[in-house]
Amino acid sequence: MADKDKCIFINAIIVLMTSHICASVSSTGLRNLSLSIKPPWVRRGQEAQLHCQYEMEGAPLYSVKWYRGTLEFYRYSPFENPPAKIFPFTGIKVDMTVSNATHVTLRNVGFNLSGNFTCEVTADAPSFYTGVATNVLTVVELPHSPPTLWTEHTKYDPGDILRANCSTPPSKPGATITFLLNSMTVGMDPTVLHPTHDNLHWASRDLTIQLLPSHYTTGQLILRCLAEVGTIYSEVSQAPLESSRKEPIPERVTSPNGAATLTGCKETRRHLLHTISMWMLTVLAVIHSIRPAPLLR
Repeated sequence: MADKDKCIFINAIIVLMTSHICASVSSTGLRNLSLSIKPPWVRRGQEAQLHCQYEMEGAPLYSVKWYRGTLEFYRYSPFENPPAKIFPFTGIKVDMTVSNATHVTLRNVGFNLSGNFTCEVTADAPSFYTGVATNVLTVVELPHSPPTLWTEHTKYDPGDILRANCSTPPSKPGATITFLLNSMTVGMDPTVLHPTHDNLHWASRDLTIQLLPSHYTTGQLILRCLAEVGTIYSEVSQAPLESSRKEPIPERVTSPNGAATLTGCKETRRHLLHTISMWMLTVLAVIHSIRPAPLLR
């Protein structure tokens, strides 16, 4: 083989090997890319931690770019000095002391940060392969106190109409309200959200229900108001409701043979029979003590 042909053959081998190496790096340069946000629901004024997880294969890291929506706010490039760089973004405060190639910590978050966050990871030469991962951050404001529960009266009997209202302090998003009578969910009216001047909503809900004897099966009546915001807030307020009757309501009991009796009436009858018996014994004793007077001669 001539020297010229040898050179052509060797160059071809080098090109093929280089192409194979580049293809391998491009296909395995980055894998298992994901973005987690903790907590996914964060209170206004608190901090959020963003964790970009990835594995580099066959090539070093070139850069990691962080976006809120489509705007970049943080970049980490290990070959630059300094490696970390912040870009202006209204409301974003990056804690540089705990932020790096995989983590970003945001301080004092506001409502404007709710939305999509993205980390963009790029491998170095020769592939410069780029992958992206996105997740959602939700900034909330929770009610500062439990819900307020109001009832029209404090005493109710079967057949009465119970009217009540429950309301919560402002929050974002607005709370959902559920009424519970003992352990039974009641009420058909929806929760109503009322806007405030600072972009929050206070919630309220009305309840109108006719009370039935079945509501008194436990011997007492307790109305509860449950307020919830997503899965991060749950508070309950309750109001015990008394009966206006002085005497207890007779309890209906079913005997083993299926016959129903009123235990309250049975106790009253037993007491009455005992009283009558004692009265009769007293009368007999008085009659026996009376002796007829002797006849005068």
